[in-house]
Amino acid sequence: MIILDSVQEVARKAETSEILFLIAAFAGSFIICLVLIPLIIKLSMQYNLVDKPNERKVHKVPISRLGGLGIVAGTLSTFPLWFIYTDNYLVFHLLAGIFILMIVGIIDDLRELPPKVKFLCQVVAALFLAHAGLLIENMFGIFGVTVLPVFLQYLITVFIVAGIINAFNLIDGIDGLAGGLAFIDVTGFFIIFYLSGELGVAFITASVGGALLAFLKYNWHPAKIFMGDTGSMFLGYLLAAAGIITLVSSQGQASHFTYSEAAVIVYSIFLLPVYDTLRVFVVRVMNEKSPFSPDKTHIHHILMQTGFNHPKSAKILYVANISIIATGFLMKASHLSLVIPLLFLEVVFFSEFLTLYKLVQSWLKRRKLKNKMLRMHADNRLLIDNMKDKDGKN
Repeated sequence: MIILDSVQEVARKAETSEILFLIAAFAGSFIICLVLIPLIIKLSMQYNLVDKPNERKVHKVPISRLGGLGIVAGTLSTFPLWFIYTDNYLVFHLLAGIFILMIVGIIDDLRELPPKVKFLCQVVAALFLAHAGLLIENMFGIFGVTVLPVFLQYLITVFIVAGIINAFNLIDGIDGLAGGLAFIDVTGFFIIFYLSGELGVAFITASVGGALLAFLKYNWHPAKIFMGDTGSMFLGYLLAAAGIITLVSSQGQASHFTYSEAAVIVYSIFLLPVYDTLRVFVVRVMNEKSPFSPDKTHIHHILMQTGFNHPKSAKILYVANISIIATGFLMKASHLSLVIPLLFLEVVFFSEFLTLYKLVQSWLKRRKLKNKMLRMHADNRLLIDNMKDKDGKN
């Protein structure tokens, strides 16, 4: 603690540029991840630590699932910078949660763990955030509830953190998708923290952004590596923490955003992956299946089924995510009862538009095939009639 306090004091006295620190955090994590990923790919292939293709996976060749190690290592390579402006108590709790999820993720990527074990570890990691004071304290008047009892604050916080972790885990289905969406989301949080003067967490988001950009170089189609559960749980956890930090810090008198404005923006950032997860769960339950049973009903699967390839599917979802977040920023000052349903309808329209597009496309194909068969039948009939005429003449 004395060393950390000394580093903070030196930084303040030297009046080091905040921008230079942010650039250093981004560049440092980018370089570390960029160097590590090829090494991880090589070792994974050498020791057969790969994800093999099957009927429900979209890749055709064995690929390493340990890309999350590069993302985590790149992000944590700059963690000394986090202590300069961030509360040390929060950083230590955040690192404890990251460590738990990293160990569980690595084990699961090498040999699959039971879902209950992973969920329990996610709950423990979420409790570290809650213990550090990152709690969902207010329901904004939803169902007539404002300030929550402490027990419910912990319960809802753990539920939301675990939910976001799993949402990012489940949306990691095609090349470049989860990494790209996470990069967009972390950029949104960086803007929030920089405008709010929360430089400590701005450093964290800058570090995550640098590592993700390097990872996407190798995860873009055709992917040479996947982030695996290590990467998806790590990203979901940090983004969930960033969301709660946004809400907590907005309660300060000097905050750039009000509590309701922060809630709208956070809601818009997480809406796409969370909606996709809930939608898939509902569809599975309606089909009398377990909500956790694997299938191909996610939005990215629908895009692939409509004829879009990996890059186009990922880019379409990038644009959708950016549009939803931009709407959140633009309408942050609007009343919650107006903007939250509007954002929800925006993502529903996008999702169901894809389903409608798929149905129309399928109908057009069937109609085209039917017309082709009718023409073939007519041609065959004409040919038969001509042959009969020739036989009659003969």
